[in-house]
Amino acid sequence: MKNLYELYASLNGTPLPRRCKHPWAARILLENVLRGMGMRDQSALRPLWEHWDMAMGPLAGMAWPLGHRERTLLIGGEDAMMLQELHFLKAEILERANGFLGRKYFLDAHVSLLLGRRPLNVPPASPAPQRRHRQELPPPSGKYLAQMDPASPVTRAYARFVRRGRH
Repeated sequence: MKNLYELYASLNGTPLPRRCKHPWAARILLENVLRGMGMRDQSALRPLWEHWDMAMGPLAGMAWPLGHRERTLLIGGEDAMMLQELHFLKAEILERANGFLGRKYFLDAHVSLLLGRRPLNVPPASPAPQRRHRQELPPPSGKYLAQMDPASPVTRAYARFVRRGRH
C-alpha cells in the first residue's frame, strides 16, 4: 500500500512536499486525494444538509435528507402515505435542492422509510449524562426504636432493618 505522499503524487501529478513551513490541513489533503480518485467534493453538499428547512420550505416537515448516492438524492419519509406523497413531489424536491446549490447537482431522488435512521439535518444526540454516584448513607442508628410500640409490625420491621444495617 502506498503512503499518503505517494498516493497524492500519483493522483495529482505533483509531489506533496515532505517538509513545509506550515502544516497541511487534513481536509485539504483528503479533498485532493478524493478529487484525484474521481470522487466529487462532499463539502459542497454540507450547506444543503445544514439548511434543509430553508431549502425545502413547506416540504421540510415531510422530506428528510438521508444523503446521496452519486447524483441521486436520498430522501426519507416517516410512513407509507408520506412516501407516496414524496414520490409525487420528487420533481419539486429536486428543483428546490438544485436551486439551493446553484447548479444541477442531483438528477434523481430516491424515497425510502426512515426506519430509525438519523436524517442529516438533525444533529447527533448528545451523550447520555453521567450518573451521579450514590452518596454513602450512615448505618441506621435505631435511636427511635425505644419510643415505638413493640407490638407493632412496623417496629419489628424497623428493628430488623437496624440489626442488618449494623452488621
